[in-house]
Amino acid sequence: MLIKKIGNLSSLIITKSPIIINLVHRNQNNQYYLRNIRTLSNNSSHSFNSRIRNNKNANGGKVRYNNTSSQGQQQTPPKNVKIEETIRDRYAVGPATWKSLLLFLVTGAGLFFYFKHEKKKILEKRKEELANKSVGKAKIGGPFELINQDGKLVTDKDFLGKFLLVYFGFTHCPDICPEELDKMSKVTDIINNNEQIGSGKVIIPIFISCDPERDSVEVVRKYLEDFHKDMVGLTGSHEQVSKVAKSYRVYYSKPPKLQPGEEYLVDHSIFFYLMNPDGEFVDAFGKNLDAEQISSSIDKHVQDFLKKGGVIKT
Repeated sequence: MLIKKIGNLSSLIITKSPIIINLVHRNQNNQYYLRNIRTLSNNSSHSFNSRIRNNKNANGGKVRYNNTSSQGQQQTPPKNVKIEETIRDRYAVGPATWKSLLLFLVTGAGLFFYFKHEKKKILEKRKEELANKSVGKAKIGGPFELINQDGKLVTDKDFLGKFLLVYFGFTHCPDICPEELDKMSKVTDIINNNEQIGSGKVIIPIFISCDPERDSVEVVRKYLEDFHKDMVGLTGSHEQVSKVAKSYRVYYSKPPKLQPGEEYLVDHSIFFYLMNPDGEFVDAFGKNLDAEQISSSIDKHVQDFLKKGGVIKT
């Protein structure tokens, strides 16, 4: 037996036969490594055994060996384990039972109906807020002084307490004004004969001339005889008519450079203006609407006015 010491490492050379030489090396971690060098006569070729089991170190424990050929290699799953099963087991979160599925469906349905109900409540509340909210109204209408078909000076205050349907036109109009005044007469009859919104004169139709140079009191009175008996005709000076037309945002004009006695047509806005008993503007109706459509809209406005505590004088 020969023991040779090299630096911090000890080498133990044990000779059991002239052919086999066993070397035991101890590293700095006190681990022992055993190598067998098998010699064949004088031939220089030799082989190495990677691991010799059941050998004991100097302290009686098993000798630990390193297999240098296996370093850096990853462990592979056993051949009898499928790759699909390995991936499935890695990402599995647990079994889905009919109870968990039922709980999921019930919870989802409950949340759906809850949010749908809450959304409906919010929309209804918003709608109610918008209905009750005071919205700025167009500044249409205002104080005026004109002369009626009986030659009497009247003001806007003389008509308070009634709904007014106001139309601007002129007596020499060939077709549009007569058609619109006929429509106004029908609307007046429908509203004033509606027992659901009261009895008597709920609305007063008013014709205001925008041609004061030709529409005198007498001309206006004669012109209105062909229309509703309750219709009020108003005219006045150019300044008076211009002022009231401006307050109602009405456009009107006549051709320039007219010769004395020459016939002409007046271009003007074609609207019915609805004013409430407090003298406030409510709505405007164009030529495209018929008497039934206008009457239906006015009926709603009248009912809303009464529901809010408004009073119509009889």
